[in-house]
Amino acid sequence: MNNSAENQSMALARRDDLVVQEMPDEILIYDLKQHKAHCLNHTAAFVWNHCDGQTTAAGMAELMEIEWGKPVGEDVVWIALDQLSRAELLQERVVRPEGSSFSRRAAIRKLGLATALALPLVISIVAPTAAAIGSIPIECQACVKKINGVGSCPNVCGPTVLGACYDNSGCGAGQMLTPPSSVSCTTCFSGTVPGSPGTPGGPPLGPGGLTISWSAPN
Repeated sequence: MNNSAENQSMALARRDDLVVQEMPDEILIYDLKQHKAHCLNHTAAFVWNHCDGQTTAAGMAELMEIEWGKPVGEDVVWIALDQLSRAELLQERVVRPEGSSFSRRAAIRKLGLATALALPLVISIVAPTAAAIGSIPIECQACVKKINGVGSCPNVCGPTVLGACYDNSGCGAGQMLTPPSSVSCTTCFSGTVPGSPGTPGGPPLGPGGLTISWSAPN
């Protein structure tokens, strides 16, 4: 692969289709595309947060030394970059320059935290899909809006994900058209739900179309 990220040894963190939760000593990441959950310990989280496409591995090591007040070395950064690459948390895979030595054991000794760093810096598990565990995808738990005919249902909120349809743009309970967990998003947005704008007994259509919303919280 001949790309600038590899040739210049600069990494750029992937940010799309990820749900990120920063904790005091780690970062939890859920990959919406791969349906994988990743736990980044303090070291990996530091590296991932500094993968800006401009900072080299050597530069990250210097920042880590300043942050921790102890020698670190590039090997520690490369351990993290390798595992972040394998977890598909970087925009492009970053390869250590040819001819440079690499020792995981030496990197661990430099930090003086052998017990902690002997474990993987990035722990990943395959998470079951919503259909497999019967839970609701995060995108469907939020209020999905169709205002004046503009708006569509997220693909992940398929026909098997059931929620409630609302006669407003904010999923307000006072304008709930259907019981909870009763209709899909596409059915709600079709304009055929009794009481929705444009149907018999429902309010007239707004300028340009429907003003309606849907959500399926757990």
